[in-house]
Amino acid sequence: MQSTNETGTIVDVVDFHKSYEGRSVLSGVNLTVHPGEHLSILGPGGCGKSTLLKGLLGLISPDSGHISLFGENIALLGREERNALLRRVGMAFQLGALFDFMTVRENILFAMENMTNLTAYDMEERVHRMLASVNLPAAARKLPSELSGGMRRRVGIVRALATSPDLALLDEPTAGLDPVTSAVVIDMIHKLAAEIGSSLLCVTSSVEVAFTFASKVAILHEGRLVAKGTWEELHNLHDPWITHFLDVRGYKPGGRTEQEETKYA
Repeated sequence: MQSTNETGTIVDVVDFHKSYEGRSVLSGVNLTVHPGEHLSILGPGGCGKSTLLKGLLGLISPDSGHISLFGENIALLGREERNALLRRVGMAFQLGALFDFMTVRENILFAMENMTNLTAYDMEERVHRMLASVNLPAAARKLPSELSGGMRRRVGIVRALATSPDLALLDEPTAGLDPVTSAVVIDMIHKLAAEIGSSLLCVTSSVEVAFTFASKVAILHEGRLVAKGTWEELHNLHDPWITHFLDVRGYKPGGRTEQEETKYA
């Protein structure tokens, strides 16, 4: 793993503003991610989560403010410099975003061939080992069309982490999965990240996923990060919107809904 910048941060988002056709999407977002940190960005649909991810990947530029990865302002880098920097970032897209014409093995090898300096032997060994770690050892030679949605999602996560990124970005990593499979996938992400030492940033609209993924959660609302903290810290803010958003589906840390708490009381 390469060193971070002198401030010890991996991500620095400073006063990030972005509008489309006169409509403000992000209105002064500030965010910091430290080495080894696992953080969830939680917010309802349309709050700017995807725009924030695009900014972190250098796909869009802020109207004002700036985004730095590993101490480098993305907007000031040339194409080759930016591509070199993004080699340190893994991205797991919604639904896996696998190449349909490649097998699972080829999808993962493609990422490693373009983003690492591993030998062919080491890449093959890593594909086998990481697929086994997500309970998909027999999937290597299958096409994505032969896999279930949950399996494709796990392969996408393996592809994102197989390059040993300093930072892994995960966009709705468990969307559409049942609760049991979601918990399994999140546990697998943590195990793989611990093995390679990656920082993790998960973007989700699910309160349960956000707090299962990380103990600290940043809440994005109407284009602003309005709060960051643990479940208790966020509730102690006594902000009506935050409290309602966290509690409306009845989730509580520990895996039981309010209805289940009553049942087992």
